Amino acid sequence: MRLNWPRLMISGTNLAKDTYAVLLRKLRPKKTLSCLFVALSLTLTSESYGASTRPNILLVVADDMGWADLGSFGSEIRTPNLDALAASGLTMSHFRVAPTCSPTRSMLLTGVDNHLAGLGTMAEKQTPNQLDSVNYGAELHGGVVTVAEALAERGYYTVMAGKWHLAVSEEQYPHNRGFDKSFTLLQGGASHFGDRLPLHKDNGVDYLENGDPVELAADFYSSISYTDKVIQYLDDVDTAQPFFAYVAYTAPHDPLQVPNEWRNRYSGVYDQGPEIVRNERSARQRELGLIPGGAQQWSPPIFPSWLPIGRETWELRTAEERARDIRPMEIYASMVELLDQQIGRILAHLESRGQLENTYVIFMSDNGANASTPLLYPHNTRDWLLNNRDQAVENMGLPGSHTYQGSEWAAASNTPFRLYKAMVAEGGIRVPFIVSGPDVVRGRRSPVAAHAMDVTPTLLELAGIDTHRSRLYKEKLLPQGRSLLKAWRGDEAALGRTLGMELFGNAAVIQDQWKALNIKAPLGSGSWELYDLARDPGETSDLSAQHPDLLQSLLAEYAQYAKHSGVIPPNLPMLPSAEVLYAGPCNWWCQIQFDVLDSLLAFRISMAEDG
Repeated sequence: MRLNWPRLMISGTNLAKDTYAVLLRKLRPKKTLSCLFVALSLTLTSESYGASTRPNILLVVADDMGWADLGSFGSEIRTPNLDALAASGLTMSHFRVAPTCSPTRSMLLTGVDNHLAGLGTMAEKQTPNQLDSVNYGAELHGGVVTVAEALAERGYYTVMAGKWHLAVSEEQYPHNRGFDKSFTLLQGGASHFGDRLPLHKDNGVDYLENGDPVELAADFYSSISYTDKVIQYLDDVDTAQPFFAYVAYTAPHDPLQVPNEWRNRYSGVYDQGPEIVRNERSARQRELGLIPGGAQQWSPPIFPSWLPIGRETWELRTAEERARDIRPMEIYASMVELLDQQIGRILAHLESRGQLENTYVIFMSDNGANASTPLLYPHNTRDWLLNNRDQAVENMGLPGSHTYQGSEWAAASNTPFRLYKAMVAEGGIRVPFIVSGPDVVRGRRSPVAAHAMDVTPTLLELAGIDTHRSRLYKEKLLPQGRSLLKAWRGDEAALGRTLGMELFGNAAVIQDQWKALNIKAPLGSGSWELYDLARDPGETSDLSAQHPDLLQSLLAEYAQYAKHSGVIPPNLPMLPSAEVLYAGPCNWWCQIQFDVLDSLLAFRISMAEDG
């Protein structure tokens, strides 16, 4: 019997099984061994074909990028590649994450709530009552499976480049958590150049490649070098093998830095000041249908100008003050555009290899924009920062500088939402999300409530992995998120959903359009508040007094979430000094003002806790 091999290879598993049955009926018994050999060959061929047609996955994560920082989300920043990705795919306008980076990444890569995955808090943020809990170990643990581990077992080639921030011990480094090849920064951030300057004075800056320490090239720049690495890794394998590539950029996380030729690309764009930029972004968001027409945008608090943390209105600031205040946003915008350019490089490379058509491309940020100064980082002092990091306006963005966005521009990046990174308000947890790929609807926006925990279950479904049958998940925590494939394919059916979250003692619960949250003073009231996000996405009007029964229902949901997730609220207040809001020079009078302000804040917190 002559076999038509090309035809069988194209036909796949069912034809292979059918052909095996025909052979058993037609061949003589003495040829049973030959028959079994043929059947085995057909089975292996069909499995090989199945591997070659499983989709590739490119997961790209930006660091500290606000919801409003892409053109497709209302920004003036030039992001042509991500805007094109949105036009060819789907944007999810209600995608939420944890308020800070490593808790988000733990959920993103496991599908498990950050507390249960080991990131109930971040390293160096544990309070004494949290230290003995695996939930608060500040790293992944062996009780969870990463999506890289699951995909690798399924035959995927798994690579990553960029920030890890999920390990204290070597057992949790990326090369031990499922990645075939990895080039990673272990810490949460550092200089974007090759000088390896840390975020704070006692922090390390450890770059590893496949688990081994590496030196950085003289021309290293994070966004470009991470892109170079992931392209190199993709070139190291045949296009027939499906891949999972995780690119975890550190841009636009502070220090805000770009190559010198990029520093002046946004000169003059922000001369009108942050309030005008917020208003213009908000207007574009209304035109795009991202927010309701009558919705109010949140306005950041205004401190009296006589305080060190206070500012005059934009019109009353001197030309020198405006120049200093504008420059960080110019650098930030350049970082975002450069990041977009590098993502475009990856997409173009995949297209040149004939892989883009069969690749799901996912882009998101890990949390909202950051309003804090470098003084918020552990162990940093004002004197250390001013003596060791160049703060001169003319050198902002260069190696050795530590420029930061600040609260005014972070509010613009998070338009129209309330507050910033580290807060459970929408400004901290709602981020841009774009996906494009096979069967993804084109040029659409989905209002489906989605979460970082949903990404792993979605990718597992794409790869045909059943966690209930996989040996990897035996006696391990199963993903808690839900697959987003139906939403990606255009199904916008409203599904009831309740999401709980907690970080640093601040808590929230979201059920459909309603959100209850409790943010400690001074940035919050210290009491539970209630918001209708469908009408008020900026969280400007507390409805707790109007809907007390609804609030109590949501609080019951939160209590259930906290119990199931093993939430341990910190037994010490997570309250830094007001000094962290101002990183400039501070004389004796300035210090007295901060001492008085800290005393007033402590009194307010005490009153709030006493009811």
